[in-house]
Amino acid sequence: MATIKTTTPALPDYITYRFANRLVYVRPASSYEIALDIAQKEFIELADVPRDRISFNTVATLNRQEPRVVRISESAWFAAVARQLCGGVIDILVTPDPNSPPTYLAVPADMMKEEIDILRKSRSTPSTPTQSRHPSPSGRSTKSSKRTWLPRLV
Repeated sequence: MATIKTTTPALPDYITYRFANRLVYVRPASSYEIALDIAQKEFIELADVPRDRISFNTVATLNRQEPRVVRISESAWFAAVARQLCGGVIDILVTPDPNSPPTYLAVPADMMKEEIDILRKSRSTPSTPTQSRHPSPSGRSTKSSKRTWLPRLV
């Protein structure tokens, strides 16, 4: 005979929100909207992010397979959090803004000024050909035998 649970599962004492490799312990929210409030309060860079671009993920083992990342929907928030262990990690992700221009790679902040100057100098000074060339392994001079992928016109 099947049994029906009539009690509401208890939430853990605290869970861990993780965003941008930072962790914070929080009291588990009873609803998805409250979870968004907490995330935007605890991570100041989320304060101005539209709430529909913020999502929560957890790692779950499904059917005794390898652990997988699973997004927690609003409708499953309470049940998913109630199954978390005390201190369990919930990742916060922000989907890119579809209306924003593309982002380009920037120079890493930890790159030293000297390294940047070296890169600039190496790119701005034209390379001069060497006067003396070493013979190639075939014995022919590399100066006279230029290889090209372009076809000859004549």
